[in-house]
Amino acid sequence: MIKRRFVATLLLAVPLSFPVLAHAADGGAKTNDDDPSINALGIGVNQILKVLQVHPDSASDSCIGALKEMHAAQDQLSKEEGHENNQDVDVARDVTASTMEDVTTICGTDARTLCRESAGGNPTLAAACHALPHEED
Repeated sequence: MIKRRFVATLLLAVPLSFPVLAHAADGGAKTNDDDPSINALGIGVNQILKVLQVHPDSASDSCIGALKEMHAAQDQLSKEEGHENNQDVDVARDVTASTMEDVTTICGTDARTLCRESAGGNPTLAAACHALPHEED
């Protein structure tokens, strides 16, 4: 339990120290890619992370796992983008987008649950909840 709490805090708190998340190395989702769809997904993920940063214990094990996979995919994408004429960059972008969508779905559920249960008493949480991307039907 202590290890899970540490991992959750680490994965969710690191972006808090970077008000403008522009690169995955900051701990948040990538928002500076050549692909606008990656950037749009990253913005949504970062909004979800802002909610979960208020109460990191609200992140489920599934969310933490999805975040780890997203960070690994972003690292791989950065490596692929660093090579000229790399044909694998499109595959790396697809994998990154898929993992970001997973984070949006899994961690978004955790964030929305936290918002429903706790946003009323915490102005910081209420503001972060208000900025969450809308759920897709």
